[in-house]
Amino acid sequence: MIELRKITGDNIDEVIALEVGEKQKEFVLETTNLRCFADAHMLNEDGIPATPLAIYADETIVGFLMFIYDTMDHESFENEVFYGKKSYFIWHNMIDKSHQGKGYGKLAFEKMLMDIETMPYGEAEYVNLFYHTDNVIAKRLYDSFGFVDTGIIQDNSMLAIKNLDGKITELLV
Repeated sequence: MIELRKITGDNIDEVIALEVGEKQKEFVLETTNLRCFADAHMLNEDGIPATPLAIYADETIVGFLMFIYDTMDHESFENEVFYGKKSYFIWHNMIDKSHQGKGYGKLAFEKMLMDIETMPYGEAEYVNLFYHTDNVIAKRLYDSFGFVDTGIIQDNSMLAIKNLDGKITELLV
């Protein structure tokens, strides 16, 4: 059974210790779980809701994910239909190298999307994420949940978007 739980003083060390496989390190570059957790703290302090969660399979921590609620207002999006709109952004999603290939990532991602669809921080038309352009496994996962590549690439990462009501995805296809 997969469960998403808050990160506390009781589990933070286990979350920090999680690692991706050697071949995946190029996809996450300098992004560590500790850095993401620190980013979540700073974002929350700045009024941008950030939700870092530990992924549990039964009582074992197997991964970490994080999403935020913010406005898509980066200058590279100015000519896009989603510019200036509120969205849920998947900041981080990883399964520890010793627990990969067991379906935990897909189940956790699905649970996170179900949580996002309740719009816990406010209304949004879509959810988006970046994934490394060479990460075919991530692309396949995100495609399976209805994410569509936008063609916007930043630092070798593709912006993919999923409309929470179907309209934006239709415009991009």
